[in-house]
Amino acid sequence: MGSITLRVEQDHVEGVAKLNDPVGAVIELIWNALDADATNVTVLIERNELDGVGKVIVSDDGHGMPSESVPSYFDKLGGSWKKTALVSTEKGRAMHGRNGQGRVRAFALGVHVRWVTIGKGVDGKVKTVIEADRSAMRNYRIDTMGSTVEEPGTTVEAWGAVPHLDRLLNTPRVISALTTEFALYLETYPDSSITYDGIRVDPGQVQVHSAIYMLDQVDEFPAPELRVIEWRKGVTRELALCDSRRMPLVKLRPEIQAPGFNFTAYLSWKGFEDRPQDLALVDWDEDSPASAVVERARGRLREHFRSRVDDRRREQVLEWQKERVYPYEGEATEPTEVTEREAFDTVATTIAKHIPKARNARRATLGLLKETLAAKPDQTPEILERFFSLTRQEKEELGLLLQRTSLTSLIRTSTAVTDRLDFLRALEILLFDTEARKVTRERDQLHKILENEAWVFGEEYSLMVSERGLSEVLRKHLSILRVPEPEDTNVRLLDGHAGRVDLMLSKTTVWVQKPHHLVVELKRPNVKLGMVEYAQLVKYATTVIADERFRSTEANWDFWLIGNSMDDVLRSLTRQPHLPPGQASAIGSNARLWVREWSEVIQECKQRLHFYRDRLDYQSTDEHALEYLVRKHAHATPTVLLPDDEVEGEEPEATVPGPRSGDSVPNTPSTTD
Repeated sequence: MGSITLRVEQDHVEGVAKLNDPVGAVIELIWNALDADATNVTVLIERNELDGVGKVIVSDDGHGMPSESVPSYFDKLGGSWKKTALVSTEKGRAMHGRNGQGRVRAFALGVHVRWVTIGKGVDGKVKTVIEADRSAMRNYRIDTMGSTVEEPGTTVEAWGAVPHLDRLLNTPRVISALTTEFALYLETYPDSSITYDGIRVDPGQVQVHSAIYMLDQVDEFPAPELRVIEWRKGVTRELALCDSRRMPLVKLRPEIQAPGFNFTAYLSWKGFEDRPQDLALVDWDEDSPASAVVERARGRLREHFRSRVDDRRREQVLEWQKERVYPYEGEATEPTEVTEREAFDTVATTIAKHIPKARNARRATLGLLKETLAAKPDQTPEILERFFSLTRQEKEELGLLLQRTSLTSLIRTSTAVTDRLDFLRALEILLFDTEARKVTRERDQLHKILENEAWVFGEEYSLMVSERGLSEVLRKHLSILRVPEPEDTNVRLLDGHAGRVDLMLSKTTVWVQKPHHLVVELKRPNVKLGMVEYAQLVKYATTVIADERFRSTEANWDFWLIGNSMDDVLRSLTRQPHLPPGQASAIGSNARLWVREWSEVIQECKQRLHFYRDRLDYQSTDEHALEYLVRKHAHATPTVLLPDDEVEGEEPEATVPGPRSGDSVPNTPSTTD
């Protein structure tokens, strides 16, 4: 019996362990097994009498750990032997692990962890048991059990209550994560098998389309390879940067628009292997070869999905024709017929998911859409009356309206209004629901959602900068004015540190006499705004106003600090008799500082939508709100709000750029500055 103590502090071990990411822990343990040349890896979930997770067991038939080597595996973090090994020791497979941190990830699955490993030593096969507890993750108890006739392999057991583990290890969600993580590996090594909770991970069964593209060569390295896999079910959209052996290094957001597609893109390039630890910031290092490769890949992804949209439209039309609900017969022969059908196919396939599922209703809706798009609006009320019960007044109003607009415009407008009402209700749940507000984070969720819902801050604004440094704010500001950039665009806070704004929005319409910018600083729901948070806003404002490169061009600036609530001191600052409610101060004649509470911002949005809501007779429910949140922002939706059958996962940590001012590692210089 012996013991090993990691030569690092407890808080560092806790950070590496990522205790709030049990799915990531399962993935890491599976990679460890595959790196040990396992053919079969099994994850077993033992449930207790309440049907909760009682124990997580990850077992494999790999080569195990030789007993004489066990102490060296558990006495330090980092420095893994895998870092220099290109292939596994027995089967010559590509290796994934590099950092020597996988063993501590197991503590995300339970407060007690036990490794039972059988490896080949100098005296034959030897069984070794290693045990540790979350309360002392630096200390490992090692017990060599002696020679054994059992086959080599390793079993990791984790047990003990972990909050939300039942939901986080939800089988469909984890299967989805494992499918995208190991798709290329299982394709490359088809003799490997991964089973989770009794279900075998089989990427081939859930693929609907796959394509491989070779991109232009960059530097001296071979040409990058882009593999795009489309899935039947919802997944976290990811652009996985891989080494030349297809081993994933880091995951980014694809940063492309592809409505209706569930996909993962794998970008493999030898150049990513030089500094893999920097790849999470590749979007910020615009001059690097890696950044150039990523941008080319995103461009190719856009081309891929433009082509796939056309494919899907043809497939959808063929499906309607087979079901005999398509409103046209035969082939179009005249040019006008061809044009009419092209217009119909484009509109109908765009709104296909809103068309009723029942066959008769689907035929009626498509027929109605055909008549409307054929420029016969005066006949539309009669067509509607044929299939639906309309009052006389409704028919008259519809006839007048269709003389001025198309049915597609009506659908688009009503959908936009109901979507906004649903989003406002979803935002209230995120910010004010007792459970949701505890886990809603500023950067990973609230910020990522709001950057795509900028209308909340005002219809007149357009999003210009999201999660970028003040240097980028300057460049966007000058580009709006069409002013050449100065040689030096590096902007620092007055104390010399880099600053990063959450959102910068701008009024850029032709009737605005001079640019008007809105800079928004967001705080997570459980942060009560006070003078510390306000001081951060003051830093941004004073930096901008004091910088001569900003000051040399005319513009109005509003700086918002926004959160759920504020303390009494800050509230008194926003209720000064000589200033509008909410305004805390002003700097010169063109900069104002505001502190806003989400409740009043949401109420203002509701007032703007009041007329349309009444006319549509629409009332958003929690169900509608959460459905919208998952449909539009699944990558940023807190896990506790995802339905059990929704396979969307947490956004990977690697997709989040480096630390920002006000986060846990404040005032770290920005790579964009």
